[in-house]
Amino acid sequence: MASRETSGPNGPEARREQLLARREEQRQRRARRRQRRLIALGTALAAVAATAGIALLAGGGSESKLSAPTVTATHTSRVGVERNRSGGESTGLVRNATPQPDWQPHTGPVPILEYHVLGAPAADAPYPELYVSRPDFHRQMNWLDEHGYQAVTLEAVEDAWYHGGTLPARPVVISFDDGYRPQFTYALPELRKHGWPGVLNLKAEGSDLYESNVRAMIGAGWELAAHTIDHSDLTTLDAAQLKRETAGARQILRREYGVPVKDFCYPAGRFDPTVIAAVEAAGYVTATTEIPGDASRDAPYELARFEILGSSGVSGLAEDLGSGS
Repeated sequence: MASRETSGPNGPEARREQLLARREEQRQRRARRRQRRLIALGTALAAVAATAGIALLAGGGSESKLSAPTVTATHTSRVGVERNRSGGESTGLVRNATPQPDWQPHTGPVPILEYHVLGAPAADAPYPELYVSRPDFHRQMNWLDEHGYQAVTLEAVEDAWYHGGTLPARPVVISFDDGYRPQFTYALPELRKHGWPGVLNLKAEGSDLYESNVRAMIGAGWELAAHTIDHSDLTTLDAAQLKRETAGARQILRREYGVPVKDFCYPAGRFDPTVIAAVEAAGYVTATTEIPGDASRDAPYELARFEILGSSGVSGLAEDLGSGS
């Protein structure tokens, strides 16, 4: 790789500071959006209560019941097609695990989504915002599909960026950090409905996933990327520890699963020029951060991602994708 500037206005530290400022702005927008949702929910509940009261009065105290709203399925894009092809709970590669005939060359930015746990947080969960409800995840995936997005692996993006490969018209990478069980039990079948692979950023030791779970995800076409061995803050480690967490994690995953492990994910998005040098020396092609924005081929070891939180919902996802740099 060509040498890169590590200081000054164009170095990674300066870019990181600029993008972290954008990340803080994004968090503030999400907080305001969450507050608006709570206000709207309170207003809606008040309206429902008022309607119920009027209905009871009109019924003269009879046991009349409010009718349930009719829900009509409107999502008729690739989900149904994939279900028909797969026969429901199927195995094997999903459609977008391999390039499709209608894909075209693409060297522009690509959004990468970042998920952690799918489900409701326990009362004592240390980071409850990292939990995205399963109904929200389902709706977010449907929204992506309905708006023309198609998920691909980061390896597919790299092939298009650097080797003349092809991508769908609106590519998106859906990444999952750490290795939580719902990433296998829920995300895998949910993405399969759309014919999509994901990217599993796996800790080499101590994740919640069984080896068989990881193998099933790889077998569906998911990409396996490294997320260190024990989720250390890489900026605090000495040279030997840093090599263990970068090169060592890659060696473990390659040995256990027999896949290339070309990409890396910084724990908590923490990195500096020393960490970038270690990641590059370990043989990784790219590394993902927690800096918001679209990922660009010009910064392979500082790929931006949109962190999807419990408060994001569909509107937050749409806002993120509309604000990509």
